[in-house]
Amino acid sequence: MKFSMLAVPGAAPVGEILGAENGKEKKFTISEYKGRFLVIVFYHGDWECQEHLQAFSDLQEKFRGVKAEVVGCSVDSSKGHLVWMKTDKSDGGFGGNLKIALWSDPAGSLSDQFDLYDAEENQCLDGVVIIDEGGVVRHAMTTSLEFTDTARNTFEMVNMLKKYKVDAKDVKKSSSKTTSTSSASGRAISPVKLDRAEMEKDWDVSEDPELLKVLNMAKMLGRAQPPKVQTYSKNPLFDLLPTAIRRLVNPKAPVKCCVASLQRNLAGYGLNGDISKNQKIQLENLMKKVMGVAYMPEDLTGKFSSLSKLNQREQSKFFSADLFCLTGDAWMKEPGSVEWTEGKGVFINNYSNFILWVNLDDQLRLVSVAKGQDLKYVLLRLQKAVARIEEALKMVFSTKSCQQRGFSTANGGFSHSRREVYGTGFETSFTMELVGFERAGREEIEKAKRELNVKIEKNGKPNTFTVVLNQAPEDTEQDIVKKSVEAVDALGKMDAELQSRLGVKLTL
Repeated sequence: MKFSMLAVPGAAPVGEILGAENGKEKKFTISEYKGRFLVIVFYHGDWECQEHLQAFSDLQEKFRGVKAEVVGCSVDSSKGHLVWMKTDKSDGGFGGNLKIALWSDPAGSLSDQFDLYDAEENQCLDGVVIIDEGGVVRHAMTTSLEFTDTARNTFEMVNMLKKYKVDAKDVKKSSSKTTSTSSASGRAISPVKLDRAEMEKDWDVSEDPELLKVLNMAKMLGRAQPPKVQTYSKNPLFDLLPTAIRRLVNPKAPVKCCVASLQRNLAGYGLNGDISKNQKIQLENLMKKVMGVAYMPEDLTGKFSSLSKLNQREQSKFFSADLFCLTGDAWMKEPGSVEWTEGKGVFINNYSNFILWVNLDDQLRLVSVAKGQDLKYVLLRLQKAVARIEEALKMVFSTKSCQQRGFSTANGGFSHSRREVYGTGFETSFTMELVGFERAGREEIEKAKRELNVKIEKNGKPNTFTVVLNQAPEDTEQDIVKKSVEAVDALGKMDAELQSRLGVKLTL
């Protein structure tokens, strides 16, 4: 069992932390902010929290006006922070205009002291910590508010805490009395002590007459032998067979592009992409063989590129292709956005509508894409690819152990590391032109996201958005497709109504 080390009010942690500010890497300490309030905004990862940090960046001058400073903090490296900060806004960055520093807490040593670190996911939890001018932690929280509300409420909280001060000497005095239970990192344990016996004295219900009556009745009835339940383990399968796909319905709403992807890891190589360098190289060579003409049909043959062998200029040119704009991977063209070590590669078929990533986040990521509304065409290609790859792997491993065949599974599903995608490892996304929502603004977009249970994000082009379903753990592949299509059609109708209401004139 892990007990919390959080004490509010309590002394702030000490020590240096790496980060990025004004286009440079540097070291920071909390003590250098003494005399000012320090607001630390913890967030779960770069490239996923742009709007969250932008909301605080927009208020940075207001914070400084009340002698407060805002910084962001995640487990991403300081070099990764720099790349993200310099990347154009259209590609998910800040265009060099982020007004706050970003700290790097790769092991969660800082965030864990505020109960804002998820060790299983190895990421910070979204939250805010406020440290006053005397180095006393005054406030720590997670929140479900929208990012703009969180930033505005944090500013108001700083102003309120300035009115009600805590003497740093009192905090140090109380923490010094409890040194035997203090954390090794210097965080104070709260001076408030609770008497467990005193709290529980009124909780004893063992003499309650109604309870005794029920217990006596239970004894008289005796204990029935519970029925024996047999459980059978079920091997997960990709649920979308060609016959099932053909029975599905394509979106009726105007869609510019459909994408379907699968995350997979190979049995015998582990449950995720965190494998040794030799294994990565071995896996890359294996997939070069599997994707060759000997195993793949004509429409899935193509070229495999080992990205570590390309220089930076060649990598940027490679990722500037239209295909990566369609799949949402164009951000990789930014120098340093991904460390292309040996074993990392990508296969693209000759028709430029299928991609196989090797050793990126997971060992394999299969992506099928097409312009327009024909989602079934995209799914049929993805189904064919995953079936042929699994069949080819079994042929290659025919002389190996049965443990080294097919894909890794765990807890009745396929093992992978993609967040918010559960045991299927399957996800669909749609690119839509939503002129009405663009004109109506953020409030209407947020309302649609809640009503339809989807993510709606701008993808860098005017009036253009990427739409992805928020999956539930119990969703099958067919559920995901059906719910996604229903949401896309509903979103198209809502956009048409907004255009009509706002008097938007379309030019054909």
